[in-house]
Amino acid sequence: MLLSLLLPADRNKSGLLDDEDKEISLRQFFLIFKESRLLPVYAIIVINMFLVGILFGFLPLYLHGVGYTPLESGSVISMATFSYLFVQPLAGHLGDKIDMQTTVIIGLLLAALAIIAITFTSGGTLIAIAIAAGIGIGTVWTNSEALVSALARKNQLGASIGAAQSFKEFGDMVGPLLVGLLTQFFGVRFAFVTCGTLAFLCSFILVRSRGFGSAEKA
Repeated sequence: MLLSLLLPADRNKSGLLDDEDKEISLRQFFLIFKESRLLPVYAIIVINMFLVGILFGFLPLYLHGVGYTPLESGSVISMATFSYLFVQPLAGHLGDKIDMQTTVIIGLLLAALAIIAITFTSGGTLIAIAIAAGIGIGTVWTNSEALVSALARKNQLGASIGAAQSFKEFGDMVGPLLVGLLTQFFGVRFAFVTCGTLAFLCSFILVRSRGFGSAEKA
């Protein structure tokens, strides 16, 4: 790979690029974050990663608190992770057949409801709800990125996907911080219910938003 740097330059390549084809300016880069068609999708990505941090970061804490052994707790998390990984190609295929936006919203609502309900259950029911949460999160994870690709402008595809990744990490950072704060003062169950309810309400707001409802493929 290093030797490839010694190869001669392409003589057939044009010298200068047109102004339109130059790299986007800093101002244009920040405009990507204000793209009306993408903002609702970015919001969904943040909420989904918010739920990821709660499910995989604090569910083991809850399970330990209600008497699960490390092996039992690890088994529950592994099943949730398996469903999260397994559903992604299926969710992508379903999005191609039906509608990406619909699958994203259904996945987000499923994950939010599962986060709300999981601390009220135990045994097989808890495992089933953890798996449902993994399915919901995995569906949003895959199809929200596909939605960004479909809605982004052709000359801003890479930058738009990069912005989506930044929002993803932002949600992954904020979720554990908020649920940790709520857990510290009010307990794990209160934290799960509050954060799940917040995600559920935000999902309805996004569904009714003009930007998400009227989004069309670029």
